[in-house]
Amino acid sequence: MKSIISKLFHRFLGDNNGSLSVEAVLAIPMLFWAATATFTFYDAFKMQYMSYRANYTISDMLSRKTDSMDQAYLDGIFDVFRYMTNTNSEVSWLRVSVVTCTSACNDEDNRVLEFDWSHGASGAADLVTADMQFVAGVIPLMATGNRVIFVQTSRHYVPPFANYLVGFVERDMVSHVVTRPRFAPQLCWMTCASGGGTDSDESVEADT
Repeated sequence: MKSIISKLFHRFLGDNNGSLSVEAVLAIPMLFWAATATFTFYDAFKMQYMSYRANYTISDMLSRKTDSMDQAYLDGIFDVFRYMTNTNSEVSWLRVSVVTCTSACNDEDNRVLEFDWSHGASGAADLVTADMQFVAGVIPLMATGNRVIFVQTSRHYVPPFANYLVGFVERDMVSHVVTRPRFAPQLCWMTCASGGGTDSDESVEADT
């Protein structure tokens, strides 16, 4: 009995015939993971690019505006953002703020920045003075009394494949774009107060 088993075992070890089923079992899951991961990361970067493109479009619109804006206008440009990013109001929002530098404007660490105003669409909360410590890091240096338009947009992103396949979880993609007014000293909310400004053109991108 032992000799029969030994012969069968040696024949099995020396047999060169067979199929590639074992290799396929190992390779196919890896190929499937690579394909899904590649598509997921490509899709995520595409969605982020779309968000920034929409934000830059809105920021450029606001930088050219010479009259005041109100909530109806803000809701209108939010509709533009939704259209360009193919998203809905339940998973996205937009906020526009105007920031001015009042003193020590050449010193990034000690300068004093203030909000002229801040308003949001689709439930985005208005920024207040306490939020300036988080905003200051994306505001460029500017002359005393000058103002910049700070546009924030967000859209919720759900990856096309299950999280456990690629390890990329759903998230809010937030974009920040800072633009200086082009043709008016400041962008006003409802009515304009007196104040200085700039007519220069400069944009700065910041990622979150």
